[in-house]
Amino acid sequence: MKHRALLILLLSLPALALAEDRIGLADALRQALPQAPEQALVEARQGEAQAIQAQAEGPLAAPPALVLGSQGGRDQGGFGEYREWSAGVELPLWRSGQADAQGRLASRIDGQAREDQRLIAWELAGQLREAAWQVALAEAAVAAQEAASQEARQGQERLTRLVALGERPRADLVTLDGVLLELDTQLEVAHAELRQALATWRRVSRQEAPPTVTAEALTTERPLDELPPWTQARQSLERARAERETGVLAAKGTPALGLMARHEQSPDSPTREALALNLSLPLPWERHRQAAEAALRYAETEAAVRLERLAREWQGQRQQAALGLEAARKQAELVQRRAQSAREELRLAGRRLEEGEMDTLDYVNVMRRTFEAERAARLGQLEVGRWIARFNQAQGVLP
Repeated sequence: MKHRALLILLLSLPALALAEDRIGLADALRQALPQAPEQALVEARQGEAQAIQAQAEGPLAAPPALVLGSQGGRDQGGFGEYREWSAGVELPLWRSGQADAQGRLASRIDGQAREDQRLIAWELAGQLREAAWQVALAEAAVAAQEAASQEARQGQERLTRLVALGERPRADLVTLDGVLLELDTQLEVAHAELRQALATWRRVSRQEAPPTVTAEALTTERPLDELPPWTQARQSLERARAERETGVLAAKGTPALGLMARHEQSPDSPTREALALNLSLPLPWERHRQAAEAALRYAETEAAVRLERLAREWQGQRQQAALGLEAARKQAELVQRRAQSAREELRLAGRRLEEGEMDTLDYVNVMRRTFEAERAARLGQLEVGRWIARFNQAQGVLP
């Protein structure tokens, strides 16, 4: 019933607004997401993953090096000079398990890029929801003020008729004119707030068309590991662990295979050509390994702490959304009852005014209370819809 009442209220917004071309939240999200500047970060992270994966699939752990050498001298008592030229390459080799560790790091970075994409969509959905519901509230406020102004003018016509019949003093018209001016001022303020809300919507959505807001179905509470901020933080932790693994292996040093061709020339012996092969194996050095691992372990611990902190924060925000929805529902019910009571009071006050049993000033006060109560009732139903959207947002549900 509450969703039906909210739908009826949304359909009662100004006819001009409904006649405009509008866009739903899902379509707005789909069109705005590719234009989000954060997409560049996702593409950069995907490129990083691809580059590391390509390195892991290669035969070398690092770029090869070109080695060139030349030396010469003269033997004591000999004639002529000794010459030697050498040229070769040094090929850095993977340690056992190092290439696999690089591949796992690339996989973690690629997963982080996917979670970044989900997080961007989720954050943008939250911004669109808030902006759209702010527009809906502003439109409802304008509709309420227009209805109040119209009814006040009808009251003015009734009072003008009573003054013409001599049943009311002309000063009563001055009193009601003040109310009309006050309502016109409030209407202008409402229009200004609507223009501001629409400007915010256009900035967030990059759409000129105003939003179509419909009552969302209240989703059930979902586990925390489905929430995009938490899954993104968890993937960041997995990346930190993979970086520690690769960093520790790299700190142990890189073996290298050297291939060298030599050309030797001396005055008293024939020219010699030689091919040399050597293997460089770094010796274990615990201090260097520990120094490299310490910084990487700190980054891993920091990511783990962030994950735990985020879990606590979002549990609190989910609870806040649930409590806010409960309070909005109770308040909407109360203001609805208040509006019904105020409307009945205004009807009776109008009868008493025509019968001369109520002063015009008292009637104006009843009119003000009624208009305020009915405006609060309109906005109260919309607040319920906004808190449902906030609850769904806290569960990680997109519109």
